[in-house]
Amino acid sequence: MVEHLPKITSAEISMLWSAYISDTMSICVLKHFFQTCEDQDVKPIIELALSYSSDHVDKISDLFQKEGIPLPDGFGDQDVNLEARKLFSDVTYMRYLHHMARTGLNTFSLAKSISARKDIRSLFKEFLDQAEELYDRNTELMQEKGVFIRSPYIDYPDRVDYITDRKFLGGLIGQRRPLLALEVAHLGINIEVANVSKTLLLGFSQVARSKTISDYFKKGYNLGKSLVEDLIVKLKEDDNSYPSTWDSTITKSTEPPFSDKLMLFHTNAQSAIGLGDFGLAISASLRKDLTVLYEGYILRLGSFAEEGARYLIDHGWFEKPPQSIDREEIRKQR
Repeated sequence: MVEHLPKITSAEISMLWSAYISDTMSICVLKHFFQTCEDQDVKPIIELALSYSSDHVDKISDLFQKEGIPLPDGFGDQDVNLEARKLFSDVTYMRYLHHMARTGLNTFSLAKSISARKDIRSLFKEFLDQAEELYDRNTELMQEKGVFIRSPYIDYPDRVDYITDRKFLGGLIGQRRPLLALEVAHLGINIEVANVSKTLLLGFSQVARSKTISDYFKKGYNLGKSLVEDLIVKLKEDDNSYPSTWDSTITKSTEPPFSDKLMLFHTNAQSAIGLGDFGLAISASLRKDLTVLYEGYILRLGSFAEEGARYLIDHGWFEKPPQSIDREEIRKQR
């Protein structure tokens, strides 16, 4: 009996298309990381991530071919220079892999939850399992080497309590209640992600061929620096610990390992991840001052991302995602 497979839904095709683009970019980045990695303990983790990204590209390619869907151009050998000198440290490589795996866990769990077709659900489940394996192995290695950034600690609760005063929600001025554990967690996560982005952006600004794009990366670095400083203040107010930064691990190389197109796309993708993290933080934060802070950075990061998208469009680098048919345009062609 021949199994009938319905057409791929809009949610499925969008997630597959985005995964293909992102994984072709990751292959370029990871190839250079592997080529320049000096720590023999880190190399197998990079190789594992590279094999997973290559596997994703192959399987999505096969699926699109069967469905008659054109493959995106994505990124390729023209976007990476394997002869370029090392730009980031091996510690940065581990932090990048940690961030990459965390993003994969979030992305592929969402992709599976919004997919209908059995084969596609199975595919995203496989991708999710791979992201989990990468996350665990890299986390264990970072802990062994003493470079894993933990979320800030708080004292264990000693009793069950209930909120009876609306002042618990706080205000924009005046005395505020101590941070909730979940609020501390989101502050820590956003500081760590911003620090990873800062490191990448500072390195990108150092090697970008276009001065305009280099200036854009430096602008993003300054935005990340401002964000980290503001979030750390919130933790310091309650005498909480906070994640450290590793910006000093960028080398002096000015030779670009990646094309401006790849670095600009990567920055745009990082901005999208940041906006999503801010949204999650707002949903988990009950103190009004935190909500206002995150909302302000959503506007600033959104404006930064839009500027980057304009540069991608102006250079002809913005690959058009799948979209529904423009019925009005068809009607005008009659």
